[in-house]
Amino acid sequence: MKRSTFLRGGAAALAVAALPRGAAAQADASGLRLGLKLSPTSMDPHFRLSGEQNLLRALHARLVGMTPDGKPEPGVAESWRPINEGAAWEFRIRADAKFSDGSPITAEDVAYSLARVPTIEGSAGAYQIFVRAIARTEVKDAHTILLHTTAPYPFMVEDMTEIAVISKALGPNLRTADFNSQAVKIFSGPYALTDYRFGEFVAMRRNPNWFGTRPEFESAHFKVIAGDSSRMAALLAGDVQAADEVAIQDLGRMRGDPALNVTQTAGMRVMYIAMDMDRDVSPQIRDANGQPMTRNPLKDVRVRQALSFAINRQAIVDRVMEGAATIASNVLPDGTPGTSSNLRVTPYDPDRARRLLAEAGYPNGFQITLHATNDRYPNDEKVAQAIAQFWTRIGVRTDVATLPNAAFFPAAARQQFSVFAAQYGADNVSYAYRALLHAYDRDRGLGTANRTRHASARADAVVAEALREMEETRRNALLAQASEIAIGEEAIMHMIYHPAYVYAARKPLSVTPYYNGAFLPQAVRRN
Repeated sequence: MKRSTFLRGGAAALAVAALPRGAAAQADASGLRLGLKLSPTSMDPHFRLSGEQNLLRALHARLVGMTPDGKPEPGVAESWRPINEGAAWEFRIRADAKFSDGSPITAEDVAYSLARVPTIEGSAGAYQIFVRAIARTEVKDAHTILLHTTAPYPFMVEDMTEIAVISKALGPNLRTADFNSQAVKIFSGPYALTDYRFGEFVAMRRNPNWFGTRPEFESAHFKVIAGDSSRMAALLAGDVQAADEVAIQDLGRMRGDPALNVTQTAGMRVMYIAMDMDRDVSPQIRDANGQPMTRNPLKDVRVRQALSFAINRQAIVDRVMEGAATIASNVLPDGTPGTSSNLRVTPYDPDRARRLLAEAGYPNGFQITLHATNDRYPNDEKVAQAIAQFWTRIGVRTDVATLPNAAFFPAAARQQFSVFAAQYGADNVSYAYRALLHAYDRDRGLGTANRTRHASARADAVVAEALREMEETRRNALLAQASEIAIGEEAIMHMIYHPAYVYAARKPLSVTPYYNGAFLPQAVRRN
């Protein structure tokens, strides 16, 4: 049977039998039952770049793989190298790479996958940033593809860890709806999808043609349990065998339970505070008497520094996050290539904060509203309340307004907040800076997560130089310099802490934690 019949729903062609709808929870003895906090918003692996989509890495392989700690490793490609002084990259496809229907994965499939990404419509955060550098793809033969750029580009390997490889046989008119309706029956990852219902469950079965390390479990059924207490209760009751996003309030109890294995890793993400620094009138800033202000105090670097000195980061990590985080100075954890050793954690110094406010002309402080989510991150609302208390103590009386994740981010993107707290994660400092801190440029895919639209022109110029630098040591030094300017000197955003990703499993199972929070069935092992 031709591969194209899979899109049309040829069930007999699928090498792994699909579970009947609703029966996926009846996993056999070799199957996994897993509790998942966030449901994928789409089954299209090219649709939306967000944390809940990481589950799709079980279904779709990448040209370049990624280790649990975030280092590139062979994936569909067994090797790669820059050529023409970095103006092109050559990737060699492994000879045994196959799709779930047994057909070979070729360079044509890779080219098809890359070409599809810019055509995706309707996504608030698509994958275009990872293919923008590619000026032209050249298929040399079935196992060799060249990705040409207009200038030396050092980040191609990292970019290729993000783009899912799908079959060219799925055709030129492949739609996101085809993935969501389960019309697509071909997969390149260690598992193949068998059933899915948005917000309820994702079921998958081991791909018999997977070319990598064979997963330990034949099937996996992810039940979406959004409520933290409900998900932990399901784990303790044995309804699920493992769960992600262990609730902070349950962390101590989980760690002390002899029936559980709790694993965690410092996540490649940061809890940060963004400030509306460009407008003269900001929507939720008032003077000490509660009257609207025509002079935005956040435009003054001394005020921004004061707000940073007022926050006791260690207290938040210890008391609010119960140790499931580390205090932050850089956009990604210290030691990550491209972070700066010169950036130190801002010390808690409320007296200095008050002096800076007075120097800036605000001896009596002012009033402000801090916006945050209340359902997206561990203890997100409590963290916002703690920050508000610290600011209020220095005279900046702070109210907290929280919103569900679905309402918060669209409002932030419309610049409806004066100050907000959120999180951002990335594979490396280059991506983190370009998305979170860089000036917004939709056409170039820059500043995609910079929702205040403020940036440092000085730091951005240094980043532009880094993006052309092929030598890794010099490139990382430039990225570190940019952070020193934007985060240190100009204080355009405050880095608060790096949350840990925490998983729990019933013994003898344990979950290998991933740097990006991915909860993957191939990462669950019997000890």
